[in-house]
Amino acid sequence: MTGCASVTHGTTQSLKVETLTSDGKAIEGAECRLSNDKGDALTLSGQSVLVRRSGANLKVECTQAGLPPATGQAVSRVNAGMVGNIVVGGVIGAAIDVGSGAGYNYPSWMQLVFGEERSYDRSVQQGDQPVAGVALGVTRMAASVPVAAAPPKVAVAEVVAPAPTAPPPAPVVAAVAPPPDPTPAAAPKPVSRVSLDDLGALLPARK
Repeated sequence: MTGCASVTHGTTQSLKVETLTSDGKAIEGAECRLSNDKGDALTLSGQSVLVRRSGANLKVECTQAGLPPATGQAVSRVNAGMVGNIVVGGVIGAAIDVGSGAGYNYPSWMQLVFGEERSYDRSVQQGDQPVAGVALGVTRMAASVPVAAAPPKVAVAEVVAPAPTAPPPAPVVAAVAPPPDPTPAAAPKPVSRVSLDDLGALLPARK
């Protein structure tokens, strides 16, 4: 492993974060968030990032797909600069360092382990070597949100209107001739012939 020099810039400090599996294999590229009362910082494991120094502990959490999170807290410790300010500036100098966070340091190199929560104390760091930390507990993968099952499909009966049918043909009525009248027709009356004698009889007698 290469060393990691602790770099400070007034109220900020450069930290390196590494992530390991439970068997010690390094995993680079995990997403890591470092946060304290001064703000948040984002980085990828295997890289360094600037954080605001503070008297409050620094919370670290790294996540990688398919693995439980690696979490930890970096314990803040008074640095030599704050001790010098107390000697030179007294209480006022110390108050300035406390308020700005400049009087504190975190471990400069931390190794987080997936599936574990660890504590990292600046006071046990040897030079700029990585701090393995002390295990505090275990972490678990976030429970996956169940996907709601699709509602069952309801079979819909398709109603098909019957095709229009032609009306039945009208019955054919055959013309039936009326039956013959059984009453025989009256025979025509004979025409009587009038003779001249009959006409003469009708005329008045001559005098």
